[in-house]
Amino acid sequence: MLNRHGIIQAAIVLMLLFSGVGAAYSQQLKYGVFAGITASQVDGDPYRGFNKLGTTAGFFINNHIEYNIYWQAEIKYVTRGVYKGPTDSDQTLYKSAYHYVEIPLSVHYLVNEKFLVELGTSPEVLVGAIYWDENGILNPEAYPENRRIGLSVFAGVGYWVSGRMMVNLRYTNSAIPFRDPQEWNHPQFRGYFHNVMSLSLAYRLGPGKSGT
Repeated sequence: MLNRHGIIQAAIVLMLLFSGVGAAYSQQLKYGVFAGITASQVDGDPYRGFNKLGTTAGFFINNHIEYNIYWQAEIKYVTRGVYKGPTDSDQTLYKSAYHYVEIPLSVHYLVNEKFLVELGTSPEVLVGAIYWDENGILNPEAYPENRRIGLSVFAGVGYWVSGRMMVNLRYTNSAIPFRDPQEWNHPQFRGYFHNVMSLSLAYRLGPGKSGT
């Protein structure tokens, strides 16, 4: 289930972190907000396909390094999971939702002030998980044990449709398994990894005309 105290604690720590960075570089940093949708699956379970839809939202800060290269830091909320719906031959249902707070850190390369390519890594905190079957929400006592602290890597592309608004497509994959495999002695079981595709819209706030 969702850990509300964990969410509040994570939000306070992240707000203080970003406030400190912003105060130190307020004359140089660019910042904004973003929101979007996700489609995800889990690598390591028997269910295939990016069938679990979710949401993501947060805010970002970035700054120029040199040439057309920029760094960016974010605070974001994202839902991931699995969805296997009933079919004519199989009436069972399985659904999971993992709620994460992430701190993505990335490097951007900007082309012609419009297109960008990004590579990054994202420390993350699992603040809650919920599982369903065809009978409804499962008993939390039956939930599997997941790692609370994780790490992901990601790559993406973006396009600044205006000086303030950007469309971003990103693919994220767990760098370490978020749950241990059930059978360590079997070579095919490496653990469970999140695979997430996200499509988001970012809006830069503050003065200036350049998006990144």
